[in-house]
Amino acid sequence: MNADYLNIKGFLSLKSYFVIVYILFCLLPPITRTLHITNIIVPPFVDVREVVVLSCSYNLGNQKLNSVKWYKNDKEFYRYSPMMPAQSQYMLFSVDGIHVSADHLCNEKSCTIHLDNLSGETTGAFRCEVSGDAPEFKLSHETSNMTVVALPQSDPRIEGIEKNYYEGDFLFGNCTSDFSYPPPIMSWYINDQKADPSLLQPNQETTHDAYGFKLYQRSLEIRFRIDRRNHPFITDSKIHMKCVSQLRQMASQLRESNHILYVSSWDDLRNQKLINWRGNSASQLQSEQNVFLLLLPILLSSIIICVSSNL
Repeated sequence: MNADYLNIKGFLSLKSYFVIVYILFCLLPPITRTLHITNIIVPPFVDVREVVVLSCSYNLGNQKLNSVKWYKNDKEFYRYSPMMPAQSQYMLFSVDGIHVSADHLCNEKSCTIHLDNLSGETTGAFRCEVSGDAPEFKLSHETSNMTVVALPQSDPRIEGIEKNYYEGDFLFGNCTSDFSYPPPIMSWYINDQKADPSLLQPNQETTHDAYGFKLYQRSLEIRFRIDRRNHPFITDSKIHMKCVSQLRQMASQLRESNHILYVSSWDDLRNQKLINWRGNSASQLQSEQNVFLLLLPILLSSIIICVSSNL
């Protein structure tokens, strides 16, 4: 009875083991020998003054590479065909906004090209297409979008804000961005709190044409009376002002400038004047005492001479 029980238990344990192995096997990603693209690198945003790198990696499986093609908006501009004669393996096609530099490299695993002389026309959907050879001619492709912009080259410039203020003074500050495309979004922060719109004036905008873009420069003015009672963001005698310039949809393209100012109360001014007055009075008294001590010997000598003459 015990032996039969153990045999049944062992059989069930073995069956459970195979069930578990089967389930895990089904959950594992399939091992494929089919041609497919493993990675495509196309930056979502690129500065018009830069050279952009486009890269496509692929696994041929059991296929032989026939060609790698690059498209912009469904128009082919680059082809690599390793099975063609050496002088015909690389081919370029004319597409608006596309200029492939001489620095490009393709092989059985990846294809990397460089684009220079960018412009607004370079913006588009870039597709990498990889095809295998006969008899199957398997095909795989991936697409990624790229937008050409003109990034600001410097931080925004803060003007008009002094180093020291007294409580009750008015603060007038202006922040001006560098030229860029798209237009920058301007913001002021006071002690790390975004300034209320009621403290801001409307944006002032300047434009000029460059690199095939209309570039925008914006200025944002802030005005407020330094009053602790009406402005809870003023918590002590030090105020941290920050101006931020950011391009829409590009969180990483944030530039900022900072300014620290100090606020004194009128009581502080009166106390300082009193300290200065006391200091000046003490200095004047000490000076008078020093002059008296210097003149005392002369005065005593004069008295002695005068007394001697009378005798």
